[in-house]
Amino acid sequence: MRTSSVRPRIGVTSRFRQAIRSHSIHEGYTEQVLRAGGLPLVIPCTGADEDVCASYLSVLDGLLLTGGEDMDPAHCRGTVRQPGYTYHPRRDAFETRLAGAALEAGMPTLGICRGAQVLHTVTGNPLIGHIPDVNGGRVAHRTSLTETSRHSVTLAEGSKAARAYGERTLKVVSYHHQGLDEQTPGGIRWRVTARADDSLAEAIEREGDAWAVGVLWHPELPADDGPADGTGERTDPLIAAFVAAAGAS
Repeated sequence: MRTSSVRPRIGVTSRFRQAIRSHSIHEGYTEQVLRAGGLPLVIPCTGADEDVCASYLSVLDGLLLTGGEDMDPAHCRGTVRQPGYTYHPRRDAFETRLAGAALEAGMPTLGICRGAQVLHTVTGNPLIGHIPDVNGGRVAHRTSLTETSRHSVTLAEGSKAARAYGERTLKVVSYHHQGLDEQTPGGIRWRVTARADDSLAEAIEREGDAWAVGVLWHPELPADDGPADGTGERTDPLIAAFVAAAGAS
């Protein structure tokens, strides 16, 4: 057990921007980890070397898998390659290996948007390739390719998310078109702990003592009219619960 004066070390994954050869991350992730009492350590998107992944995890108390681009269909079930879309197999390979090792080690892990999809697929489960194809447009999980949406989710009673937020209905910021397919022959099952009004899964968590949660919404961004960069005064309760779990591990 660490002393209260030492911040738990939270590894935060980054994107690799090929055009400018740069690792990048939205500041909302790191700001929220800091506000929750953690020390964010940004992980560059390196090659998927097993020793490198193990070395990262050896100095971390928790892992936060961030949002971003679609996963390459080569790394996940249930999707097809989209013409004209740029995939990032380097990131896919690295994050799936990193996430798999973190889950195996029982490290507190939070997946946000793409990060939830990584957790879902690394345990053998498929994705919904394009949500509008299955929900008839009942809920807009993103407004456009460049615009987020806001909608409500209902949290499962007793879930980690419900305990963190202290309520059963939550307004969230959403920006995804892929979903979590619950048809999981051969996959490791997750408990669905939040659903949108179209009944699609919005959050998952692992059963048992290990703290592992994936959410398709963006808790690092305000769902109200606060600063769009996520750096306002608010501290997201789910990210705070994750950081606390990492501090207790």
